[in-house]
Amino acid sequence: MAQYILSANEMQDCDNRTMTEHGIPSLVLMERAAMKVVEAIGEEYPEAYKFAVVCGPGNNGGDGVAVARMLYQKGCRVRCFTLGNPDKYTDQLKQEIAIAESYGLTIESTFDETAIAQANITIDAMFGIGLTRGLAGDYEKAAVIINEKANKVVAVDIPSGYDANCGKLLGNTGIKADLTVTFAYMKKGLVLADCKAAAGKIITADVGIYLDEPKDKYDIIIDDTILSKIKPRPIDANKGSCGKLLVIAGSENIYGACYLSAKAALSSGAGLVKIYTYKNNTESIRQNLPEAMFLGYNEYNEDELLAQLKWADTILIGPGLGMDEVSTDIFKKTIETVTKPIIVDADGINLAAANLPLLKQAAARTTVILTPHLKEMERLTGTKVADININQEQVAKDFALEYGLVVVLKNHTTIATDGKHASYIVSGNQALATPGSGDVLAGLVASLIGQDALEIEKLLAESGECIIENAFLTASAAAYIHGKAGQKASTIYGIRGVLASHIIDNFEKI
Repeated sequence: MAQYILSANEMQDCDNRTMTEHGIPSLVLMERAAMKVVEAIGEEYPEAYKFAVVCGPGNNGGDGVAVARMLYQKGCRVRCFTLGNPDKYTDQLKQEIAIAESYGLTIESTFDETAIAQANITIDAMFGIGLTRGLAGDYEKAAVIINEKANKVVAVDIPSGYDANCGKLLGNTGIKADLTVTFAYMKKGLVLADCKAAAGKIITADVGIYLDEPKDKYDIIIDDTILSKIKPRPIDANKGSCGKLLVIAGSENIYGACYLSAKAALSSGAGLVKIYTYKNNTESIRQNLPEAMFLGYNEYNEDELLAQLKWADTILIGPGLGMDEVSTDIFKKTIETVTKPIIVDADGINLAAANLPLLKQAAARTTVILTPHLKEMERLTGTKVADININQEQVAKDFALEYGLVVVLKNHTTIATDGKHASYIVSGNQALATPGSGDVLAGLVASLIGQDALEIEKLLAESGECIIENAFLTASAAAYIHGKAGQKASTIYGIRGVLASHIIDNFEKI
C-alpha cells in the first residue's frame, strides 16, 4: 500500500541491526550505496564524464570516496576532496581513501573551487542523516561555492545541511541538489520543509538494509498501490447504497466552496449529496449542480438542521460556512449531536478551535476527520505556522491523539495521522495552491468515507487494539488522489493555470 518513511534514528537503528545482528560489514553497505549512486548517475546523466566529489569526515564521506573511485575506474575524470581534520575521519572513510588511492585516484585535502565549475556533476557527500547542526567553516564555504558554481549536483543520501527528521535548514546554507540518491528507505526530512525544495529528484536505492518486524510501527508514504484497495462499485449498487452525504457549507457571500465540495463528492462516487446552505446559494446550485439536492436557510432552525443530520450517512461541515452567529449555532449543534462520520474543514475548523471540548466529545462518539492547512492548525493548537512547518508530523500527531480523531494537515507534503501512525502524501505539486483546492479535498474525503471506499484489512496490536483504522487510510487515499489529480491538471493547464474545478475533472479512476 505504501513505502515506509523513516526518521534519522529509525534509519540508524536499521543500519546498526544490519551490521550487528545480521553480520553485514559497514564497508559492504558503503560499497553497495556507492554502486547505487553511480548507477543513478549513469541513468540520469549518461553524458557526464567530469566529476567533482566533495566528502566530509564521516561515513557519508566514505560513500563519496567510493563513488569517486568507481567513476574513476569507469574512465571518468574525477577530482575528489575530503574536508575536515583527518584525525577525526571514521575508520570506514580511511579505508575507502586507502582503496581509492591504491587504484591511482588522488584524494585531495585542499578544496579547489575551479573543479566545481569544470565538472559536469558535483557530488555532495559532506554529511548524511546524522547531521544535527548547521554547516560551518570549510563545509559552509564549500556549500556556497557548490550552490553558485556547480552545473548539476547529486546528493548522497540527503543534501548536506538539513535535518533528516523535519527537513529544516540547520544553519545558514545547505546544498541544493538536482538529484538525491537515498538509501534503503525514504527519510522524512527529504519531503518536508526546506529540504523538499533542496533535494531535487529523489531515488530510493535498495542497498540491503531492511526493516525488522514489526513493520507496523513505521510511518508510510502513500503510493499508487492504495488505489487498488478502493472497492469496485457493486453490480447491484444504487444511489442510496453509495452513501448519503450532507454538505453544510457556503454562506451569504460565499457560494463556490459548497459547490466545489459537493461536485468533488459526486464526481468521486457519492450516491446522494445534499447541500445545506444559505438561501442565497440555492439558485446557483439549481443551475450549476443539478445532480445535488439542496436546502437553503435564512436563520438558524434547530429542528430543520437535526432533520438533515438524521438523513445523512456522512457529514461535511465548514467550507465557506462563515463565522457569524448563525454559522456558529449550526456548527455547535452539529458537533454536539453528530453520531455519523463527520469531516470538518475551513470555517468549521476555525469554529472548532473555539469549541475544542465539543470537538473532543464528538470524536468520542463517532469518526471525526479534520483537514486544516497550517494557519488553521495554528488556530487549533496555538503553535505558530513557522513552528508547525518544521514539526509538522509531531504537531498533527499530538493533536490527533489528544482529541481522538484523524488530522489531514495540508502542506506541500500533506501528512495524515490518527495520532499513532502517519502517512505522507507527496503526489501533488504547486498547482494545488489554488482557491478552492481544499474544498475539493474535503468533498473527496467525505465521499470516500461515506462510501466506505477502501477494502482495508485492519491490523491488530497484541492487545487486540486496532492500529490501522479505515478512516485514517481512507483520508490518506483521498489526499493522494487529490494530489495526483492536481499534478495531472498542471500538465494540461500549467502550474499557475490550474483551477479547483480542474482538479475534480482529473480525479483518478476510482
